[in-house]
Amino acid sequence: MKFRFEAFDQAGNILEGDVEAATVQEAQELVRARGITPYAIRSPGWRDLLFREIRLGGQIQPVADAPLARFSRDLAVLLQAGVPLDASLRIASTTAEDRSMRDIALKLLEGVLEGDSLAEVMGRIGRTFRPEYMRIVQAGDISADLGRALQDLADLLDRRVEIRGKIRAALAYPALLVVLAVISLAIVLGLLVPAVTPIFLENGMPLPGILAAMEAVRRNAPSILILILSFVIAMVLTFAVSRRYPSLRVAVDRFYLRLPVVGGIAGLREAARFTRTLATLIKAGVPPLQALQSSCPLVKNEHMRGLLERAVTDVRAGATIGGALATSAALPAVVQQMVAVGEESGRLQDMLARVATILERQEQTRAAQMLAVLTPAITILVAGMIAAIILSVMGAILSLNDLAMQ
Repeated sequence: MKFRFEAFDQAGNILEGDVEAATVQEAQELVRARGITPYAIRSPGWRDLLFREIRLGGQIQPVADAPLARFSRDLAVLLQAGVPLDASLRIASTTAEDRSMRDIALKLLEGVLEGDSLAEVMGRIGRTFRPEYMRIVQAGDISADLGRALQDLADLLDRRVEIRGKIRAALAYPALLVVLAVISLAIVLGLLVPAVTPIFLENGMPLPGILAAMEAVRRNAPSILILILSFVIAMVLTFAVSRRYPSLRVAVDRFYLRLPVVGGIAGLREAARFTRTLATLIKAGVPPLQALQSSCPLVKNEHMRGLLERAVTDVRAGATIGGALATSAALPAVVQQMVAVGEESGRLQDMLARVATILERQEQTRAAQMLAVLTPAITILVAGMIAAIILSVMGAILSLNDLAMQ
């Protein structure tokens, strides 16, 4: 039976492959025998098609960026103040607000007390720490400036949390409008329509167009809900299965990037995250090729990631980063130009940080523009729908009164 595994090597690189084994435990042992540390093994069959991973026992789930940023900053402050690493970890474990972060700090402390470096212990813990995080910590260990490396990591994570928070805050009001629209429709269908419909039926008058349509929706509500639920489940299953096949996954992601408005915003978000991480890695002392390689897994879009991995191959073959990015056309033109200028002037990390800021601002601007149109559109749609229903019902009731008075 073939199992798909993902693992870390001693340098913190992510490795993927297949292994033949009878059970998950046997597959785990075979992977460890290769000198690498597995953190996920996917079983075959229909569970594998839906990406259900078999977690290895005793592993810690990934920590969110916010508590990880606070932990990194606390640890950086202690180390920069001259506190030894073991004492810093002990203090950070007591001051961490997140319980999972406290457990992780204690595991790190245990490994450091055994004589391992911080990066080595992080590699053994598994998916809690992303590859770029361990790369920066490893560079800090090598340069004997772990405090500054952790400070850079905290800044990187705080920036991610800030950008994500701004986008969520901007989406809050449109989401509230959608919820209110659904509640309004439920009230109309559940209370208004059943109360008004008998008036017309008892007087032998046909229902107004809008009211008749809503009455039909109310009567067939269970069937409509089942149909919608079936459609959603089918879409989710189709998407999950499609993500299992690389060629289909790339095609879907390529199509997504080409969608108007949302595709452009998604592309800017991926490019900004990639360049910001690449700048932080290079600033921490990671060699450019390794930094480029470690930044690629952050790109969730498979089409864009494939283009970037092709750029990594070109750089490994001797091309410049700017030239490889220009050839792959994975990132916006401004990134290619700024990277080329940074390589020529010897200020690559500064140029990457600046272009990351530019991309983040463009992403926020486009999202704000989209929401500036979406919010009033939803408001007008909901108000118009409710007004049309009320006017239709009131007009019909007034016609009944006129008929009664005659």
